[in-house]
Amino acid sequence: MVNARVLVVEDESIVAMGIKHKLENLGHKVVEMVPSGEKAVKAAEQHKPDIILMDIVLKGDMDGIEAAQIIHDTLDIPIIYLTAYADEEMLRRARVTEPYGYIIKPFKTSELNANIEMAIYKHQYSLKERDVIKKRILADFHDFILRSMPTSSSQSEVEMRQLLLNIFAQRLEEDMRPGFESKMSELGINYDSDPGDILEAYMDWITELLSSLGIRVGINSKTSRIYLEFDNCPWINESKQNPIFCLNCQAMLKRSFDWTNLEGDVKRKATIASGAPNCIFSFNL
Repeated sequence: MVNARVLVVEDESIVAMGIKHKLENLGHKVVEMVPSGEKAVKAAEQHKPDIILMDIVLKGDMDGIEAAQIIHDTLDIPIIYLTAYADEEMLRRARVTEPYGYIIKPFKTSELNANIEMAIYKHQYSLKERDVIKKRILADFHDFILRSMPTSSSQSEVEMRQLLLNIFAQRLEEDMRPGFESKMSELGINYDSDPGDILEAYMDWITELLSSLGIRVGINSKTSRIYLEFDNCPWINESKQNPIFCLNCQAMLKRSFDWTNLEGDVKRKATIASGAPNCIFSFNL
């Protein structure tokens, strides 16, 4: 049985106390009970709980879905929504935050515990899966470099870099495109959707993917260009020893952007390995 540290977000004090009582009887620890979305964000940052039980409808300027979105974007904490009702629009908003479950009020203690245990299991599995992907990407790139290095002086550096880009991009097609298409389907996005919606969904997906690899990402928009800026590099030592490793992220962005069918291209503007403070990629739309 999992003994979890739980943050309870519920604006009805009697209901919150009832949830706390259920959780403690199950062996879980309630790190704090808060009544608003604003306080939920602060408590999540302070306690970094194992899981958050988030009431969707909260008093104040920020509801549970808005609070969950902020927590989802900044902290890797699984969230289970609590709700007495949910219309289609509310569920659509909630799905974007990728919750680990929904519990309809009123609920039984056994139902609460089953949802918590399943959410924590899925989250731990997700963390392991991300680590495996990260290690496999690095291992594959090592292998690509070893197999694709020029065998004669007649092969130029430009030709070698293009060859590596093509090889690595093809592997991304096999490993990551299914996840991209699944995400787009989940959000109701297809190739006939508004280009702005496609772009927004893609940026959310690629930012989440890069974050799962340990890359801290920032987005800046200027007229017809969008800049992705990375302020760290998970393979900095390899990149400094061999700049070819910087093709890793370049291939990832160029190939995945092609999947959107949007017009434009992706260019690398700066790299940490070459001494710049950030890696910068420009999406020219």
